[in-house]
Amino acid sequence: MANVNPLTMYVPILQTPEAQALAEFGYKNFINEATVKSLNDIGIVHYARIALVPNTNGVGTAGVLVITEFDDNMNTYLKVFFNTLPSIKATFIGIMALWANKPADFPTNPDDITFTVFENFINDLNLNNSDDLYCAYPQSVKQIVAKFAQP
Repeated sequence: MANVNPLTMYVPILQTPEAQALAEFGYKNFINEATVKSLNDIGIVHYARIALVPNTNGVGTAGVLVITEFDDNMNTYLKVFFNTLPSIKATFIGIMALWANKPADFPTNPDDITFTVFENFINDLNLNNSDDLYCAYPQSVKQIVAKFAQP
């Protein structure tokens, strides 16, 4: 039986025109050839999506919501993203740049984002844990793909 876990990460974003445009760009371009290939290659992500949460006045975006389900534990998942998937890592670092409530000492240079900073950012803003997730099936992504692969 696979150990399936959720990530439901909400990041309130800056309300500048630049941040709003970057959030929209990231949303529209998240599912692209490089992302799909990366996610298929690692074989642990059941699904992944980004949603933009609108401001309550209906104008612009209040925040970015990253929703995904994956096999294994959170830190293994994040290490794969950080160490081997540049397109996914770049997506998360882009979201970090838009974060409205970042601490004063939070790195602003992408080259200064260490794995610890990356991991803490995602874990701190994750709204769920494994106990919150209902999963209808016990199989891992690799087991599902192997069973239903087209010849």
